[in-house]
Formats: sequence, structure tokens, C-alpha cells
Amino acid sequence: MSFLLAAILILSGTALVYSQDCNSATDLKASGSDDPVGTKVDGGMLYGKAIDPTSEVISYSDFLSKMDELNGKDVILKGTVADVCQAMGCWLTLSADGKTTRIKTDHEFFLPKDIAGREAIVAGKFVISEISEEDARHFNDESKNPTVKSEDIKGPQKAFEMSATGVVVLDAGSK
Repeated sequence: MSFLLAAILILSGTALVYSQDCNSATDLKASGSDDPVGTKVDGGMLYGKAIDPTSEVISYSDFLSKMDELNGKDVILKGTVADVCQAMGCWLTLSADGKTTRIKTDHEFFLPKDIAGREAIVAGKFVISEISEEDARHFNDESKNPTVKSEDIKGPQKAFEMSATGVVVLDAGSK
């Protein structure tokens, strides 16, 4: 009987661990703080997995002319952060020349919400896709400075997205 009771307690604890809502990301943040936990690296702060320093880094403005050929490939981009998810810090955008790429963390790690305007290096898989009207509105609602009203978004939207494995937010003045 005690074996059965122990098994039930273990299973209950396991269920509790796996039932954590990803919207309560406090376990991934610094104790007593709303700031995501990062790792200090040369030139900035790393969120997620380390980025291979020997890999080619493409400037976001150069990347824009290569989007079609890089679709579906792993890339490392450097650019200025245009926006950050204000709900959880689970995405950022890079923008230039009227094109925006959403860099999603897939809730594997989170970013500070106040890094817009800072330079960042992001690594992950880039895809050109189509997102639903609902997803487009959701991202718009999480934006600090949306460029359109959510109710004006109609139908599926073409999207430039990247699932990030790592993001380095560069220190001010870093190259």
C-alpha cells in the first residue's frame, strides 16, 4: 500500500511540474526581478544558447537582399532591435527598408522588454511564411508601438520569421 501511495505522490508531482503555464515565466527570470536571466559574454549579454563566434554574421540590411535564398536556413544576423514583446519578452523584431523580421524565442528564453534601439546578434532558422489574422493581431497587441490598429489587420499575413536559438544584446558602443 505504501508503494502505491509513493507512486501516486511522484506522479502528482510530475504532473504539477509539467502543467506550468508558459505565461508565468518567473522561473526563467532573476529571483525577485522581472528581468530575464542572461549570461555576460564579450561585448554584450547572451539570452538562449551560445552563438558560434566563428560563424558568418550578416548585417540585417545585407540580409534583406538575400531573404529568398536564405529561406529555411540557419542564419546569424546583426541589426538594430525595432520592437520587443511587451507581454513576456518572447520576441523581438529587426527592421530596415520597410521589411521587418520577427525573431521568436519560442518561449525557450526571454528578452528584456526595453532593448528597442539596441544592436543585437541573433542566431536561428529563418523562414518566409504566412501567419493567421489572429496571430498577426496577437503580435500587434504585444508591440510597444504598433504601426497599425489590430482591427485593421485582415486575413493571413506574409511574415518573415526566425526561430532564435540565441540572442546577444550588444553593450552600447559594441561593434
